Amino acid sequence: MTNGILGIIACPMLEDELLYGIAHDPEPKEIFMLDNEPADSIRGKMDRKKIPYTLVPRDDFYAGKADVGTNGYRVVIDMNHLGLHAEPKDLKKFIEDQITALQPHVDAVGLYYGLCGNYGWNITGWCQERHYKPAEMFRDRTGRVCDDCIGVCVGGGERYLDLEKTHTGKLYVTPAVAGNWEEFIGDMDFMKGVDNMTPQTLASMGINGGREGFMRWMFEFCGYTTLLQIDTGLEEDKKKFDAETAVVSEKMNLKIQKAEPAWPTLQPAVDLYNRCKKLLAT
Repeated sequence: MTNGILGIIACPMLEDELLYGIAHDPEPKEIFMLDNEPADSIRGKMDRKKIPYTLVPRDDFYAGKADVGTNGYRVVIDMNHLGLHAEPKDLKKFIEDQITALQPHVDAVGLYYGLCGNYGWNITGWCQERHYKPAEMFRDRTGRVCDDCIGVCVGGGERYLDLEKTHTGKLYVTPAVAGNWEEFIGDMDFMKGVDNMTPQTLASMGINGGREGFMRWMFEFCGYTTLLQIDTGLEEDKKKFDAETAVVSEKMNLKIQKAEPAWPTLQPAVDLYNRCKKLLAT
């Protein structure tokens, strides 16, 4: 039986992968969710899947004042705002500071993030160098860290390169991308510049519609005509995924193409969860 506290730091774009690991793990466990706004989405999914958890004040946990038990397998989940991905170096520092703050309170860390623009980042080695608690992140079958949330869903590494060769110049849309579309584009770093432009300035560039208008213009300028809908199999409602993809398609003026079923894989998600558990005592 697993014994210890696994601290999970997760992005909303990869919360479905986290839920898959938890839901398909038959071992008894206590789940503690740190209470903040980014946790609302995953909490709703856990409620609908009837996965029990205890809500814990975030500040109390990091201050060592929260009761998370003393025995057995315990999982503490800290969800982050999606907007952290806007600037890679800022996200990297934020995550590293977060892992540092976790050290007195957990026995191991699972990072549900890709590299998100931080080439060469390896949180496992980073923790080892500092003699921190062991940590893991998404990897492909060769052990290479997955680049981003699309890389996670297709298996990272060579498979991601093959996807880009096969479907070049297309917008990749997973259930997470479709379901978080407005926040996904709104928190991109270059959107700060768009927000500072007047409607007159945008109109002089042939852009109407603010952020979405700028994204549509950018896709047109770069020659994008198609979005590739990648069905990870992790969505709660297939019809909802189709409807949300259709909304993105209409807003961005991109036709929908469905990815071949062979592209998505659960390998990085399954492997990460299992590796995290192995970091704990038995």
